[in-house]
Amino acid sequence: MRHELSSLGDMTMDEKKAKDDDDEDDDDSARVAHIDEMRDWLLGKPLRLESGMYGPITAFVSYVALCVQAQRDNAGSTAGIRRLICPADKADYQPDDSDDKTRIDIGLCSMDFDDPAPTASTRTPYHKLLAVVEAKVRSGNFKEAWPQLYGYTRQLYQAQHNLRSAWGFAICGHEICVCHFGNDMAVSSKPMDVTTPKGRRAFIELLVNWSICEDFQLGRDPTIGYLPDLDCWQIECPDDTARDIDVEPRRYYFNEVVCHADHLFGRHTRCFLATNIKPTVDSPLVPTVVIKDAWVFAKPSTGEDVRDETKMLKKIRATLGEHIKPEDDIIYPEIVVGGRVSFVLDHARIEDNTKVMYQGSDLADKDPDHFRVHRRIVMSQIGQRLHTLESVDEFITVVCDVMRCHNAIFEHCQILHRDISDNNILVVKQGGIARGLLIDFDCAIDMSIERTEPPRPEMTGTLPFMSINNLSESNVKRTVLDDYESMLYLVCWSATLGIGSLQHHREGKDLEKLPIARWRKLPIGAIIEAKSTHLGTENSLNTNIAAYFSSAKGSNDANDDPDRNMLTSFVTILRSILFDNTSEGVGPECRGTSGIELPRVKPSWLGTGAEFLSALDQGALSSARDKPVVINPFEKRVEKCDIIVKDLHVFIGGFWKFAMNRQSNPKPATQEQVEMAADDDEGKDEDKDDAVEDDDDGDDDDEDDD
Repeated sequence: MRHELSSLGDMTMDEKKAKDDDDEDDDDSARVAHIDEMRDWLLGKPLRLESGMYGPITAFVSYVALCVQAQRDNAGSTAGIRRLICPADKADYQPDDSDDKTRIDIGLCSMDFDDPAPTASTRTPYHKLLAVVEAKVRSGNFKEAWPQLYGYTRQLYQAQHNLRSAWGFAICGHEICVCHFGNDMAVSSKPMDVTTPKGRRAFIELLVNWSICEDFQLGRDPTIGYLPDLDCWQIECPDDTARDIDVEPRRYYFNEVVCHADHLFGRHTRCFLATNIKPTVDSPLVPTVVIKDAWVFAKPSTGEDVRDETKMLKKIRATLGEHIKPEDDIIYPEIVVGGRVSFVLDHARIEDNTKVMYQGSDLADKDPDHFRVHRRIVMSQIGQRLHTLESVDEFITVVCDVMRCHNAIFEHCQILHRDISDNNILVVKQGGIARGLLIDFDCAIDMSIERTEPPRPEMTGTLPFMSINNLSESNVKRTVLDDYESMLYLVCWSATLGIGSLQHHREGKDLEKLPIARWRKLPIGAIIEAKSTHLGTENSLNTNIAAYFSSAKGSNDANDDPDRNMLTSFVTILRSILFDNTSEGVGPECRGTSGIELPRVKPSWLGTGAEFLSALDQGALSSARDKPVVINPFEKRVEKCDIIVKDLHVFIGGFWKFAMNRQSNPKPATQEQVEMAADDDEGKDEDKDDAVEDDDDGDDDDEDDD
């Protein structure tokens, strides 16, 4: 094969003559016509137009594929060739499954030998591409090429359910860089200059290696495969209780994706609606479970991994299964099976993680803090995304359901979620009533686990919904209050975009001119300032945020819109409980969204004369006079967390019952009904407290307080 590739010029000319004589179809003729251009490109002749690069590049890749094909034809299966790397059937086109209007320069495909040949009329979609090529005329112009390549590669992740990592090319003039995309970084090769034998050989070796390597080395997930005869996907799900190579994995089948991996970096979370019953032509697929697939930060040893979502969900299932009664009417996530994904290679079971992804390079052990494992979890509840809700009543029910679930999980399991967002809530229908389910405990922490090292400030969650304390990465302890604050932001965000079929809807881009857009615009300090200002007072919340809540279609006066008024009351009361709480025991130092500066006072000195002189020499006294005392209300609220959380439980319980009743009997809510909703559950809560206080049987409930 090496000899054939080295005689590039002569063989390509023969190929050209043969194809011309046979009068092949237009697509083949077009590629043959680029042979001369390819030779000029390899000889280093200057390029004038970007479009003039497409032919030479595709001709070069096609020729390598022809040589690989010839080698396989001669040696058969002993050649170890698994696939051909070929250019897509068109250049400079918009893939059919693109979510924007961008056009890619060139696409490269991985073709198995039994795949049908592409037709000239098709535009190869992202879900069939192995890599995208971004071309620039000027050599060394990679600074402009990389951003465009990043955007195209994001679409590969979104379109391909079985993509673990991705590849891409930036070709600038006569220089080629190959780029590998992982969860946390993109790594580029040194430029390969195709005008030199060394550069051509490096590029050819790469294409040949891609033809013979394992599927997982191309970035594919060997545990997910498409079944064309059944028009569905098969996925293997791990069970931590059965890791032996001889144990058959649990197989599920899906054709519906409710969450795509739509970011270039990160966890690449995907969610599939699936069943463990293999469908047939006569028995279509009916989903019974939801499967979550993600790449998460973890410790290499499962025993040291205190943030293992699988362990947390098993604890939630066992604990809440014991404590939650049917009359409590709380929906919580119930795990079926889950664990770290593994696959069989060379008669051994290999755990899928970033060390395996970067095997053979110095990146495998370079950054242990960015070690990720591939985790897959099967849960029994089937749900849909928040945008499928039909009304504000459904929305209020769902978010209150989520926080009631959150309360129960923290109270009984001591697990703090720490990532309340629109992506982590599913809508579950029960008897036609929309209910809410809290999912995704990747960022959660089990507060009951004793830690050998002090906690370090960290920022977790989804940017627009992160609490001020979280964004600040302060040393103030994260509590339930941070998650309630995230829910406040989520309600404001959703109300601004529009909820249900009866309200006007805004697109994400429509928020750019509104104050709420500052909640997602970096730098972090600007987001902190915006949220602190908008949530600082009730008037600021109403002026900057609630005033822009979406109104009902056909409404002439937004102020008379019952749904809009209900959402405004919800966020106003929730803000008041969090930041302006006046309950007994919660002082003024707990109020507000920014530091409270106390008046400067002249320090007194009670020490000996020698101690006074020593302190004066060291500047301690002047320091005390010059620096005012600043009280952090977030820190003070942590000390009163139990009192504030009790108020939040009452508020959520009242609004939940109110919204549930309106779902069953929908009719416009009066302002008086909305205002009464928050206090609806207070009397019952007080009665429950009295009953607990009167219980003198000496038994403990074994329940931790918030």
